[in-house]
Amino acid sequence: MTGAWRWWWVGVAVAIAGCDVLAEAALAGADAQQAPPALPTVSFQGAELAESPSQAMMVAYFCPRVVPDPLGVPGSAALACQAAFGPAPPEAAMRVSFDLRFAIKNPNRFPIPVAELLAAVVVFPDKTNQSLGAVCLAFCGANQPGCTGAPGPGACTSKASDIKSIQDFGNAAASFLIAAGVAALAGGKLDFQMPQVVQDTEINLTARFSFGPLALLKVLEQVAKQSADQLAAGKSIAFTIPYRLEGGVWFDVGSLGRVAVGYGPVTGTWAIPTTAIVPKQ
Repeated sequence: MTGAWRWWWVGVAVAIAGCDVLAEAALAGADAQQAPPALPTVSFQGAELAESPSQAMMVAYFCPRVVPDPLGVPGSAALACQAAFGPAPPEAAMRVSFDLRFAIKNPNRFPIPVAELLAAVVVFPDKTNQSLGAVCLAFCGANQPGCTGAPGPGACTSKASDIKSIQDFGNAAASFLIAAGVAALAGGKLDFQMPQVVQDTEINLTARFSFGPLALLKVLEQVAKQSADQLAAGKSIAFTIPYRLEGGVWFDVGSLGRVAVGYGPVTGTWAIPTTAIVPKQ
């Protein structure tokens, strides 16, 4: 074989080998594209007060409601409470809200929307007068102006035995817990728009909830009644709110369809601060 022919065959062999490498790479890429979607992960990061009256406001509010009138004289307790703690604040100033913080990771090569969020909270879980609130938040698409996050039929439900559904909290008090919105950026504006978790990344999601009008105050009144003697003596008392939280987050994950990832239960205590917390949003 002449030198020219020898180099021609070498070139053909290299070309064939290169084609094989390219073919294998193409097949590997196709396999990667056809890989089944993976479940996102949800890591609960904590729950913190986002809005609260101060301890002084709590004492001034509850004192005239739980301290009996001295010597049975109507209105005398209210006057004594005002002299000791100042005027009682209006009910509108007594709202308590909290933020739930999540780290959500999407391991897939395509973005996934967060579709629904279920939150259930029990305050004073170890007491006989415990109160349960639960709310299902259904996020709004881009073409849903005026959407309020109200859930539709079948929202926040799962067939998995290890995922809580809204039906599991059927004895929750009506309007005890109210969804205020979510933010996908630190300090971002709260709204009900559907958050997107972009491909192969992680976002921090904050969801805010408020206790309904008078709902938590009725529960905390029991704490104040237990300390009525201290209030009658003009002494302040500390208000703390033990809680238990749990729920789930629903996603739309490609060919997997609608899937849920649960979180909790977790327990903790919120302490009413000495200075009122004004919401950031």
